[in-house]
Amino acid sequence: MDMLGNSREVWLVITGDGRIQKNKAERLAFRQAKLIGFVLAPAYQKTPINQQASILIWRWPEIEVFVTQLGGGSLFELPISKSGKFKPMPL
Repeated sequence: MDMLGNSREVWLVITGDGRIQKNKAERLAFRQAKLIGFVLAPAYQKTPINQQASILIWRWPEIEVFVTQLGGGSLFELPISKSGKFKPMPL
């Protein structure tokens, strides 16, 4: 996380592991690295991988615009629907 946070590039973390918000050390490291992350909603676990990829590709332009409006150290849930809103998650 330090390497990503110290990079001049903007890094976006997409994960299926929502436990990051429950582990104090991970939350702190995520915030300090000023990363922006999306946790896949639980419904993704029951969805075939090709459909998961399709949803991410469908939403990618929206994700790019959304990320440019944020500061680092943010975490959101990415809903499975193609039109659902990004839900802020405590970090």
